[in-house]
This record gives sequence, C-alpha cells and structure tokens, in this order.
Amino acid sequence: MRVSAGEYVGVLGPNGSGKSTLARLLNGLLRADSGRVLVAGYDPAEEPWEVRRRLGVLFQNPDNQLLAPFVEDDVAFGLENLGVSREEMRGRVRAALEAVGLSGFERREPHTLSGGEKQRVALAGILAVEPEVLVLDEPTSMLDAAGRREVLERISALRGERTVVHITHHLDEILDADRVLILNGGRLVAELAPEELVREPELLRENRLVLPPVLRLAAALGLGFCRTPEELARAIAGQRVW
Repeated sequence: MRVSAGEYVGVLGPNGSGKSTLARLLNGLLRADSGRVLVAGYDPAEEPWEVRRRLGVLFQNPDNQLLAPFVEDDVAFGLENLGVSREEMRGRVRAALEAVGLSGFERREPHTLSGGEKQRVALAGILAVEPEVLVLDEPTSMLDAAGRREVLERISALRGERTVVHITHHLDEILDADRVLILNGGRLVAELAPEELVREPELLRENRLVLPPVLRLAAALGLGFCRTPEELARAIAGQRVW
C-alpha cells in the first residue's frame, strides 16, 4: 500500500484485522516481520525519531496520552522534546488549541475535561509539532456521541492541510476520504473510492463492515451516494413526484 502526500485515506477492517498494528508500524512502535515500511523515505524501525518528527499518531484512549497537570503543558510536551524555544512554543500551543476549538483551555486540568475535550487536547499536542502525516487510530472509539462529533468536526477541518490516515471500523467517519483501504487478517484485501462501497455488499459482508443507515436508505431509494442525512434530504426533495 502507498499513501501520497496530501491524501486523506480511510482504513477499514473488523476487529483483529491489523488496523492498530499498521499505526504502530508507521511510527516505529512495532517492527515489521517482513516487507518494509517507509515514511517520507525513513524506516520507522531504524530511524524512529526522524519519522516521529514527521508523523503523529492519535490513539484510541485519550487518558493514555495526557500526562501533564495542565492542558498547555500536555500540548507543549512534544515541542519540549524537539527543543523548540519558549517563545515559539507558546505560539504553537495557542495555535494548536485554537485549531481544535479549545482556546482558553490552557490552564484547565485534563482530568476535568470530557472525553471529547481530552481527545482534542491530545490532537492539539500532535498538531503543535506540525507533522506532515497524521495517523488517527480509531480516535472516536471510546467517546460518546457528543465527543465523537466534536473530534470528527476537527478532523474534517484538517483535510487538505496534511496527509491523513484515518483508521476506523465506522464507515460513516471516512466517507469524505480520497480512498478507502480494507484490511483483514493482516492483509490489504481491497482499495476503492468511498462511493464504491455501496456497490460491494459481498466485500462488506466478508469483512464484517456495515453501511451507515443513511447510505443504506439512499441505496434502497435509488438516490446514489449520500454522505449525510442533509444530502439525503436534498436528494429526496429533488425527486419529481408524478
């Protein structure tokens, strides 16, 4: 598999398919048994620090990523490791918190935040380092509906700014992706555009993936590919009734 600079790629697959393993291979936490992994020309297992300057990973559980007593310290953690000056650090922390909708949270204590806010703080810590590649490893799997919506809105805003690899088993999260990769059993079993998913019921069934309700309804009504309820409503309204 290959991901080009600037792409937004969704990675789907059932539990145990190798999705989280892929994330750990990309940032050097795991070493590949065979084959080769390259990020911007660097092997994560051989040159992990070169890769981690260029690639950030947002994991499932925000509580495992927040360690400092205050939000601003957590966001600044990666910058301290890179030796960024205090003046530049303050500017980057402020910009990163603004990017995730948490301006004014600098002196908040992470343990007092909601799940969605915690995950956005973790995302801000990654954005502050300004990586070329952002890997999202099921970033909403431990959040409630409100937290999930908060995080997905911020992820959507990043499209076009950097390369994004979004790993999930929720199809509705990656319907705006440029491409979708499906993993199963540690292998890449399919690569297709999001709109092709509705035409591959057997592929979805084999890989234990379920179309979101809005897509199922749109397909049943013959209305094509509708990503959101709003798109579906417009498609229905545009149908001429005889």
